[in-house]
Amino acid sequence: MKRLFFLILFLLLLALGISFAVHNAAPITLNYYFGSITGPLSLIVVISLAVGALLGVSTSLLLVFSQRRKVARLQRKLDTCEQEIRNLRHLPLRDTH
Repeated sequence: MKRLFFLILFLLLLALGISFAVHNAAPITLNYYFGSITGPLSLIVVISLAVGALLGVSTSLLLVFSQRRKVARLQRKLDTCEQEIRNLRHLPLRDTH
């Protein structure tokens, strides 16, 4: 049932995308800092969305990897502290009386 729902949703989005591309097939010129390109509006919009998504994912991955390194460093520190606590618990107590 879940697969069928996602299949219907995918087909609906695909039909919506095709409809968007057909209605926006007029060529436009996109001027940017290093030059310009001419192409159909729908293609330029899709490429812009893809580039934005890739930039967002790469930024998120950088943050995730830095957090993973931090977690690994803290885990090593925790392991060292736990080992030290275990060693201290096994030392005999000395009575100075």
